Amino acid sequence: MKRNIFLINCAAAFLWMAMYSYVPTLPAFASSLGATAVMLGVIGGAYGVMQILLRIPLGIVSDKTGKDKLLLIIGFVILTLSAVLFIFSSTVETVVFARGVAGAAAAWWVIISASYAKYNDEAKQVKAQGILSASSSMGKVLAALLGGITAQFFGLRAPFYVALIAALVGLVSMFFLKKPTTRETRTPPTASELLSLLKNKDLMIISGLCIFAQLQCFAVPTYFTSVAAENIGADPGQLGSLTLVYFLTVGLVSLFVGGRFYQRIGGIRVVVVAFVLCAVSCIPFFYHVNLSVIYVMQVVAGIGYGILTSALAGFAIKAVAPHQRSTATGIFQSVYAIGIFVGPVIAGGVIEAVSFDVAYWVVGIITVAAAVLSGVLIPKKYGEM
Repeated sequence: MKRNIFLINCAAAFLWMAMYSYVPTLPAFASSLGATAVMLGVIGGAYGVMQILLRIPLGIVSDKTGKDKLLLIIGFVILTLSAVLFIFSSTVETVVFARGVAGAAAAWWVIISASYAKYNDEAKQVKAQGILSASSSMGKVLAALLGGITAQFFGLRAPFYVALIAALVGLVSMFFLKKPTTRETRTPPTASELLSLLKNKDLMIISGLCIFAQLQCFAVPTYFTSVAAENIGADPGQLGSLTLVYFLTVGLVSLFVGGRFYQRIGGIRVVVVAFVLCAVSCIPFFYHVNLSVIYVMQVVAGIGYGILTSALAGFAIKAVAPHQRSTATGIFQSVYAIGIFVGPVIAGGVIEAVSFDVAYWVVGIITVAAAVLSGVLIPKKYGEM
């Protein structure tokens, strides 16, 4: 099954490479079509809404059918469609629609995460999610690099072609997945089992905390930091470099999760520190100094986010029985997608109504609250995972 482990890591890399090749320059592209700060928030929100709607059903379908190969192929077809829609976008409304389709494709992360869990030992689930997160981050790093370079030389629409190529390569690679040698028998989750997962206190606490991680990520380093950088003169290549630095940091830090040093500190303490780092990166002063300081803030935010996404995903996997993991992962990712939706909408709305600085203070205060809640609410047993 080493082949499948490799290919699922490839799926993670190509999925996010296609998704993030245009993210650094998307605000500038949308603004060139007439988008306001509120509409930039709506574009970001459309991406999150589709994930909220689709991730639980996808988890259920995966648990019911076990046809992960077919599901992954379908996901990459949708991803390819989103890139094509972006290429032909000519109005703000078409950009919103294309980003919504991209959000639908991003919902397939639940299939990738749950599939990967099957090929790793129980004791290594947290570390496995860290490795998968690192693969996804490397895809985002390549996306930012190629997207920034192509935008610099060929214009703001060029990164959409990078997304299309990545989606097509990912689609082709999924045809090489092998079926497990031992046939896996799955019992479809009943309504009562689904309800029991929704009542699983550990799963819901962990999912709820991940909302805050995604809110901060999609409000600050992923979307509006590029607006701040553009305001002080950053060109498209530099905007791509900002995202590259962020996700390179996320990927490298993800490998730390589940390791010896992580275990020595304890999972809960690490999560609290990670939220504090994310909050520090929201202090608005840093975004008015110069581009070098903004790069440093991307590193600080990347350290926090890399720890949070890997650790909390691992906690969610360990919170349920193995046969429920696809559905549970769907619930986890659907709940945290609320943050993907709310983050840019809150930031965009506050920027439009008040100011950029107030928006960043609001997100920072919310993230500090998440740090406190993590220390209070996460059950102590996860401190040892």
